[in-house]
Amino acid sequence: MELIFPSNIYCMCCERPIDSKMPYSLCGHCVRIVQWVDGNSCSKCGKPLYNYGSDTCKDCSLSNREFKRGFTTVRYSRLERDIIHQFKYRDRSYYGEKLAELMYERILSEDIDADLILPVPMYKLKERRRGYNQAGLLARALARNLDKPYYPDLLIRNLDTRPMSSLGAEERKKNLEGAFSVDGDKAHIIKDKTILLVDDIFTTGSTVNACSEALRKFGAASVYVLTFAAGS
Repeated sequence: MELIFPSNIYCMCCERPIDSKMPYSLCGHCVRIVQWVDGNSCSKCGKPLYNYGSDTCKDCSLSNREFKRGFTTVRYSRLERDIIHQFKYRDRSYYGEKLAELMYERILSEDIDADLILPVPMYKLKERRRGYNQAGLLARALARNLDKPYYPDLLIRNLDTRPMSSLGAEERKKNLEGAFSVDGDKAHIIKDKTILLVDDIFTTGSTVNACSEALRKFGAASVYVLTFAAGS
């Protein structure tokens, strides 16, 4: 399919034709206007900070985080939101490889030696309808770049939870109760291991926190989180 319909002849953002040698399938203009996360970010979850008086975001200061640290690549602004929307809802599954390249370069700058890489799972019926789990595509490509084991089915989503964007903090917590577990037959794989958990978007961190809680309950030593975009 890549030979017949090359994924890197149009910019992911503006869809203008680009030179196939341009990195990440972004044109020169869009590379400059993408809002990369660097400098002022939360010391716990990695989300961009807008309040320069603190080194943690509001969500981290009010929540008990089950993951050790989080990292992200870009701010979740209009342009970045459009890329993710195309990736998730417009059948642009090949974006996964390109976005994972950006995430790979982001995590290389951190001193993390993960033993294995897991995606935040989708509810199986929803994944069948969409055709793929976007977090799984990102995690698989990232694992290949990092030369680490990838386990797409170790972490399980038990419930088809309500969309989180419309829920308050307490509602999010209740929405995720019992939502995630670890496959009992594979639980030994994560025992005393450092895990890199991958997702596309980080907002309040409720979902990755629930995943991290399940992983630690089954013996994971520590969990780090890496997302493509983060914001409120």
